[in-house]
Amino acid sequence: MKKIILASIVLAGFFSGCSDFLEENPKSGIPKEDAFESSTLVYVNTVATIYSSFQNYLYGSTDNIHYLQEFSSDSWILPGRGADWVDGGKHQAMFLHSYDVGHGTVATTWNQLYEVIGKCNTSIDDLQEFIDAGGEDFLLEYQYEVRTIRAIFYYFLADIFGRVPLVTSSQTTMSEVAQSSRSEVYQFALDELIEAIPYLASAKCQNSGLYYGRMTKAVGYMAIAKLALNSPVFTKDNWTDGTLVGGIDKVAPWVTEQGKNIQITLDGTTRNAWETVIYCQQKIAEEGYSLQPNFIDNFTKTNDSSVENIWTQPSDGTTYLVENYNQKRTLHSQHAGAYNVEGWNGACSTVEQMLVFGYGTENQDPRLDMTFFHGEISVNGQVLPSGLGDGKNLVYNPMSVIVNFEPTDDDYTMKMAGARLAKYEIDNTTSDDLYHNNDKVYWRYADALLMAAEAKIRLGQSGDMEVNMVRDRVGASSKSGVTLKDILDERMMEFSYEGMRRQDQVRFGTYAEAIADRYVGVKHDRSAGDYPDDKTGYTTVFPIPQTVIQLNTNLTQNAGY
Repeated sequence: MKKIILASIVLAGFFSGCSDFLEENPKSGIPKEDAFESSTLVYVNTVATIYSSFQNYLYGSTDNIHYLQEFSSDSWILPGRGADWVDGGKHQAMFLHSYDVGHGTVATTWNQLYEVIGKCNTSIDDLQEFIDAGGEDFLLEYQYEVRTIRAIFYYFLADIFGRVPLVTSSQTTMSEVAQSSRSEVYQFALDELIEAIPYLASAKCQNSGLYYGRMTKAVGYMAIAKLALNSPVFTKDNWTDGTLVGGIDKVAPWVTEQGKNIQITLDGTTRNAWETVIYCQQKIAEEGYSLQPNFIDNFTKTNDSSVENIWTQPSDGTTYLVENYNQKRTLHSQHAGAYNVEGWNGACSTVEQMLVFGYGTENQDPRLDMTFFHGEISVNGQVLPSGLGDGKNLVYNPMSVIVNFEPTDDDYTMKMAGARLAKYEIDNTTSDDLYHNNDKVYWRYADALLMAAEAKIRLGQSGDMEVNMVRDRVGASSKSGVTLKDILDERMMEFSYEGMRRQDQVRFGTYAEAIADRYVGVKHDRSAGDYPDDKTGYTTVFPIPQTVIQLNTNLTQNAGY
């Protein structure tokens, strides 16, 4: 598989995708017949090239889905540290939900998602030509693999932007692009995945065979589970009527009832949304996935052998050059320097997240120490200095972070505020500290278990077993009578910085609510804009970038922007 993906990087130039939203159709640089003359070349030019095209678009880079999901949530923040990390207020605006139609990261994410979809459409259409000409069976399997990728990217679009163009052909022109409702995009992604499941391989994503990092049955079932879990949100075309804001007690009954009424036919049987989630978790287990005995092993430099990681993106600093800013963006320069890597002293946990983890209490969750650097920092037994020339040690203070510090604020307090990401093992073995041996983890079996637990609770059943499987693995005390609030907190502690917190909050009705770090009147740089205290739910989706609307007048802006 490494050789195949490496070949795709070399040959990707033969099929180039459009860089702007549907501005042009991808074209081949060599005769199509030559590019399709063997199964390997077919894979390289229609499948592998797509995987390599989105290597920095989902997680770990500077502007992508992960940034939108985490830094707009109650878990993570890029605070303005005096003159550092203000950048026109864009990071603080993301956290304060004052993002607007001109926010750069929102626009970049939109363009990235549609770039991949455009390449998928081209591959699907090219494969169809050869299927129609009587091509071999593997062509259909490759086509369904690409259709699965495209469906997952439409799932991302439905989640983040709501109302988006649903484009399924490489021949679609700008004048033909129309805007589909959120429910239509959800249904398309779901139908595509349901149809693709029988054609996806029963194989593991681990570095042990041909399907390392690829779409498999388990990935397909996980994507369906995600769609089913969020179906009450995704099928609601008017999300600005106040239904999705106001906290768990207000929103949960509506979400729960909607999920009972939504019907999904999968593998020949019709189930409601919550039953579908439970069924998908069972199918993923049948595919051989289970909890990795050691939580941290999912994120080490050798995490490509984890039995828990359902969908990953291969990364090794040599063959798979995948950007990963995780450590660089969070660690203080003195701390990173001790590992011979670079640190930008930026991203950190919110106070709210520390409260959920029970920081400093007798009930502190064991995953806090597995997920964060906090307190006095030492490397190889050596306590690190602050690097500020003040004689003090490097001590991360989880409870002192605020949205914006003033340049006149105490320098030590400003630089040391916030617990930092420790989840991914620091890798200093590669030639460039932007690239790491840690594979990026998108979906894990622990997520499937906690989704099933949530679904059971919404059906009036007990989710204790699944929750305690996850908690027992890290040595946390068992729970009984688990509630939806417990599930939301458990998901924060298990999946912190894994790119799903905003989505969870929207489903539970807490996304727009004030928290310890974000409230009306919170101190911040004026360039960021005020926290809007959204009572309608308009901030639960992002605005469609103004540049996109200017490019295509068929599109209209999401309500509230």
